[in-house]
Order: sequence, then structure tokens, then C-alpha cells
Amino acid sequence: MTAFFRRGFRDRIEGPLHGLLGAITPHSLLHVGDQLVLVHCHHYALFLEQTIFDALGGESRGVRRQAAFEAAHALLGPLYAEHPGASPREKLELAAELFAAMGQGRLRFELTAEGGTVQAASLFHGSSFLAKYGGRIQNRMTVDAFAAGYCAAAASLAFPSDWGRLEADEVTCVARGDAVCTFLLTRRSERPRFGAILTRDVVASSRVSFEPEAGAALRARHTGSAMLGVLGALRSDERGLIPAYGVNLALLPVSYVDVKTFDTVHLIERRSPELVPVFEALVREAAQTGAFHLLGGLLGSPSFEAACGPVGKDQRERLEQLLGLCRALGWGAFTAPELQPGRALVLRAPVTHESAYYAMKHGPTTRSRLLFQQGTALAIMQLLHRVDFGTERPIDADTYEGLFKSGPRFRVEETRSPLRGDDACEVRVEAVEDRW
Repeated sequence: MTAFFRRGFRDRIEGPLHGLLGAITPHSLLHVGDQLVLVHCHHYALFLEQTIFDALGGESRGVRRQAAFEAAHALLGPLYAEHPGASPREKLELAAELFAAMGQGRLRFELTAEGGTVQAASLFHGSSFLAKYGGRIQNRMTVDAFAAGYCAAAASLAFPSDWGRLEADEVTCVARGDAVCTFLLTRRSERPRFGAILTRDVVASSRVSFEPEAGAALRARHTGSAMLGVLGALRSDERGLIPAYGVNLALLPVSYVDVKTFDTVHLIERRSPELVPVFEALVREAAQTGAFHLLGGLLGSPSFEAACGPVGKDQRERLEQLLGLCRALGWGAFTAPELQPGRALVLRAPVTHESAYYAMKHGPTTRSRLLFQQGTALAIMQLLHRVDFGTERPIDADTYEGLFKSGPRFRVEETRSPLRGDDACEVRVEAVEDRW
């Protein structure tokens, strides 16, 4: 590999995130290479992983690792193909650098074509689990499914073989008290399986109607642009993590998030349809708790005030700011055509990562599938009505839990979806009477 290439690649991925991220406008979705990604926090990632494990048990390991393998293969395959002269060791170094730049941790590969090990002292999932639950929850399971699938894809691409692929098993994990996370890679005779992957070209070429933005929507777009610059200035630390705004941030491939979520939904629908509402409620809760912590931490941060001014005291102004943050994080070009303070909120976007992925992979459906958007809308409603941003630290470890001890309750309904022929993704949040 030439020194010029190594320097150019490292300038992109070892520097701030803006060297890595691209934006799909006007969709307000983000990508790395041609793969869609979200900026999100460990609260969302851990809750969603636990939800899928609770739904499928040991089978969830295969679902999550396969989703991770496909996502990582789609990220790394084009990168490796651009530089066919790179040695396997150099390819693995690039894979490790990209992984760290995404805020996922630092990997140390010790591999040959027959297999070997990968170690990491800190990983996004494992280290975040330890920081959030260490000492309070006894855990005997390994939690780094994305890292396992990523290691397998990186190794299989670096050491290609017609005989089979390299597969990674996590044998030690910091989340259960081990000193480091260790993955054992062995050659398996099975050929890799691949599903459809949502790319930026698929989204950019989709037939979606965007209205000219004015007023509140235009102000939200300006906030999103300003905060995307702030987020783009972040970079991973020596551990390969991005601690910021009271959370650990990471770039999460959409193909990992949505494949594992909807594969699980479909398995439950076939086997135990009566449990589908329970699973959907927990996926919503994952999105809600993640959005609450991340949006709240961003909105109350000095960097937000420096880039966008003080937090709006009026609920409508604060709503514009929150929608701008959603755009900066790659969650979609959200608007709010209706806000009744204390009573109702409508959250709408022409397209989201959920609707685009599901339409491409599974086609139309009459079922509710915009679970990420539903949870995000609930979080926004809570941040508008339940948090005092005039306090010094409005978001801390107890803020979210306190929401469920007193105060108004909210419910959410999916009211429009392109998956059933509508022209937008829309959910409605309403306050409900507490009848207890």
C-alpha cells in the first residue's frame, strides 16, 4: 500500500468525524461511504440489543452477528476493492482504524488465513454496559455482537477463500467482568449469506416529495446544519470511543440496526404473534430512552448554545431546536405540523431510515413499522414538557427514571406511512388521562 494512500485514508478517519461522514440532502440522513449510518448513543444501542436477546434468547446471537457481518462487509468491501495491492495485514489495520473512528473501540488483529484472535480493551457495547450497569447487574453474556460480525467480515475480506468464511466468537467480554474482550476466529465451511443492503444511492434516487421549507422547518434545518458541524468536529479518544454530551456516541450502520430489528419482528410474528405488541413497545422504548438522553444532552450543552444560541424557553422554539438536532444526527428531515402544548405532537418526515430500509427489503405492509420514529416522538414530547432546561444539569442518571413516577403520560400512534401508500412517515403523540 502506498504511503500516499495510508496518509490520505488516515487523514479522513483519524481526524474529526466530518472527514468520515457524508449527508444525503434534503433527506437529513448520513452515510459512511455508500452505507447509511445513524449517530446515536449507548442507551439506545444497549436497550435494543437487550430487547432482541429477550425476544429470541440464544438465537438472537445469530441474528445480530449475521446483521453485523452484512453491515461490516458492505462498509469494508468497497474500501478493500479500491486498493487491491494492500496486504491482509494492511487491510486489517484499515478495518481497525475505521472501527475506532466510528466510536466502536480499538481492535487488535492477530490473524492468519486459518484464523486467530482479535482483542479490544474497550468496545462501544461492552464498555458502555460496564459503565451503565457495572456492579448493579450480574451479566454472564457477551454483548459485542456488532464487533464480532465486524471482525468476521474484516478477516474474511482480508483472507478470501472459496472454501468458506472466517467467523468470530466472543470468548471474553468486559461486560461480564473479563479484563478485555477477545474474539476467536476460525474458518467455517459455510459460504457467506447476504441480504439486500440499503445504500445512499437507493435513498437518493427514491421518489420522495419534499415541500419547500420555510418558517419553523427552515429554522430547524439551519439548526441541523450548525449542529452537524459541531458533531463533525468530534473524534474518538485513545480507546476508540466518543464520550460526549453525557453519553457514548457511535456511528451505527442502518443495515445493522434495521436488519436485526425487523428480522426479529418477523420471527415473532410467525411464531408468537401475540407477543408482537410487547416487542414493538420495547423497541419504541429503546428509541425513546436513547433519544431522550442524547437530544437532552445536546440541547443542554455549551456547544449547542455556542452554535445555535440558548435553549428556547417557548415550547415551539425548543421543538424547532430538537427537530434540528434530529436532522444533524441523521434521523430524518422531521417537521412538526401540529403541536398542542401539553396535549399532542405530530412528527412527520418524507422518508426515514426505517421506511427506506423496509420498503427496499420487504415491500409494502399494513403493519406499524416506524418504531424508531415513534420512540423519538415520545422522547421529544417528554423533553418539551417534563424537563426544565433552565437548571444547570437538566439531564442526569435519574431524569429519565423520574418521568415514570409522576406527571403526564403519553401514547403514540403511527398515522401515515409510505409502506402502506401514504406520502409521508407520520406519528402522533397524545397525552392520556391517568386513571389510577
